[in-house]
Amino acid sequence: MEIVIVGAGPVGCYTAQLLLKYGIKAKLIEEHQEVGKPVQCAGIVGKQVFEDTRGEIPKSSIINQINGAFFFYGKDNFQIKREGVALVINREKFDKELSHNLDIEFKTRLLSLEKDRKREGYLLKTNKGDLHAEIVIGADGAKSRVRRFVLQEESRLREASGDKKTNSQESNQERDFGKKIDYYSGWQYRIKLEKPFTPKEFVQVYMSEEIPFFIWVIPEDEYIARIGIISRDNRKKLNQFLKEEKIEGEIIEKIYGIIPLGLLPRIYLEKVALVGDAACQIKPLTGGGIYYGLKAAEILVDCIRENRLAEYEMRWKKRYSKEIRSALRLRKVYERLQPYESKEIFKLFKKNAYFIEEVANFENHSEIFKEVFKIKRWKLFMGAIKILGRNLNRIIFA
Repeated sequence: MEIVIVGAGPVGCYTAQLLLKYGIKAKLIEEHQEVGKPVQCAGIVGKQVFEDTRGEIPKSSIINQINGAFFFYGKDNFQIKREGVALVINREKFDKELSHNLDIEFKTRLLSLEKDRKREGYLLKTNKGDLHAEIVIGADGAKSRVRRFVLQEESRLREASGDKKTNSQESNQERDFGKKIDYYSGWQYRIKLEKPFTPKEFVQVYMSEEIPFFIWVIPEDEYIARIGIISRDNRKKLNQFLKEEKIEGEIIEKIYGIIPLGLLPRIYLEKVALVGDAACQIKPLTGGGIYYGLKAAEILVDCIRENRLAEYEMRWKKRYSKEIRSALRLRKVYERLQPYESKEIFKLFKKNAYFIEEVANFENHSEIFKEVFKIKRWKLFMGAIKILGRNLNRIIFA
């Protein structure tokens, strides 16, 4: 079985490691000259990445444990405490350790992907020549070339069959909702602070009506912090934040990344599969993608082992599409809130901080809504309905 994985990021490498664990070798091609660079991630993950994954995840990459967060909106703030809820990792080390003992061809960029006319499988044209594969796995990030091939080929096959809708069993609503990918850009500084950051076990989250996500301050230790933003004009707004909050120190690293949000109509087509950022397997409310990507890799590898590769998309969507779809709708609503409405949301969170502290899930954000109904937190529910009810049409038609 010839398998080529495009992209040697954490999800691509994890996929290859799982395959290797089951005696299946895969070749990876990576456009950069080494694994782990450039870093394009805030570098904070939920504890589930280490506790709820099947493969060996490099614990040596952990550099700080997070026990909660301070949330700010203007001059208002509140605190959430959750011991060990998240971990700050050295992303370069995390990626490199996942890549150990793998067959990786560096400085190799995929130019195009097409069906091989001479034998079954695909021809991958790269800047270093052609490769053949029976199975192609696209783990090539936000601007995935493999994803482009899958979506174009799916569209071509649909048109050839005369079906302008879809041959899949997905509803039109799901398909239309996932048609468009929204790209967000993130910018982060690693700063060596002049004054110690305390407490170093807590992140800081700054919310505002001016940005679609939030500004984060993630401590590596007392004197090094990662401060970032996902927004348009992100560098300008981040520099303004540093000035307003009087955060002083030496910028020792600048990190930039693109975040693709959406629910794709296809993540698999005729032995070509997408995984990680290439498949938009990302949390819409925070932009984090490592956990979803690793879990998708496990589903994909199981399908390969069982010779049921065509079930990959169905299994993934059965487990995670509802979570992503719900969060995408909430993301759209949040971005369209009036300033006073977003402030009301913050006050509602503050008033129910103790409840959020008990039930919030770092990786699966919908868990908090399930708990609201399970234990009948009607005041919280009605408070949310009062705010979101004014935007009901945005939720339905987002």
